[in-house]
Amino acid sequence: MESYFKTKSIFSMISKWKWHLLIITVVAAILGIVFSCPYFIHPKYKSSAVLYPANIICHSDESESEQMLEIIGSDDIMFQIIERYDLYSHYGLDSSANGSLAKMLKYYDDNVIIEKTPNDAIQITVCDEDPQMAADMVNSIIECYDHHVQYMNANKSKELLEIYTNTAKNKKHIIDSLSEIMKKYGTEYGMIDEKSQTRAYSEATAQGRGGEAANILKNWQEYGAEFKTTDSLLTNTIQRYNKDLKVCEDAKRDMTKVQTYSHVVSRPFVADKKFYPIRWIIALLSALGGFLIGVIGIAIVEGCRKPKEE
Repeated sequence: MESYFKTKSIFSMISKWKWHLLIITVVAAILGIVFSCPYFIHPKYKSSAVLYPANIICHSDESESEQMLEIIGSDDIMFQIIERYDLYSHYGLDSSANGSLAKMLKYYDDNVIIEKTPNDAIQITVCDEDPQMAADMVNSIIECYDHHVQYMNANKSKELLEIYTNTAKNKKHIIDSLSEIMKKYGTEYGMIDEKSQTRAYSEATAQGRGGEAANILKNWQEYGAEFKTTDSLLTNTIQRYNKDLKVCEDAKRDMTKVQTYSHVVSRPFVADKKFYPIRWIIALLSALGGFLIGVIGIAIVEGCRKPKEE
């Protein structure tokens, strides 16, 4: 019941001072409209793009989208955008002043938003007073991302090329040495193929045609194990050498190839309507604020009057 009478008292007070409250509310709304005009609050325009990762090599347990999010939000790309669009001058900052970098990072974080959508895509949003610049910055971020991924992949391919080029050279030396040994077995000992030669020379010896055949057969008996070991080692080394050459060819191709690393689903466009500030919301909030302040002020005045009257 006490709450009821308090509420009734409030409505009575509002009814009593209704014209004053109306004037305060209207003035507050007008002030909200005035101070939200471009002279006081510079309007901002928004441009955004939605893209999916493509041709990405995952380097950890992260998904392709998470890896893409990490790269786009990296400091390397951020500083490239800052330099390309001279954002220090654009935001009115002195790059030589103390704390200018912290302010720049704050402006960048406020105006460049990179996030993952519920559908596992990446959305890049840029807000700026210049609608053309907002759209250009989104396109530049995508371009820098493609170049950054290509640069990282090219560096990895270069490392692979250097490693496998050196291993291929070492294997080539081993192949040359083993080939010389195999050549020696053929020229000095007449050893070419164990199965065919052993069978043929055994038949020749049995028929009384010994001579050279008997010598080669003896060589097989004496050096056969070494010959087979050397031949097997040569064959395996050649196979591994060919695999190394294949890796080198792939690395060279990856170093020089040019491709994009994103599928752009929604491209940025130049906005023709500002998204901030929304003046009718500011006017409405100003009116409500003015009304509440008026009610509080009147309640204080009424509260001060009662003791004096009593």
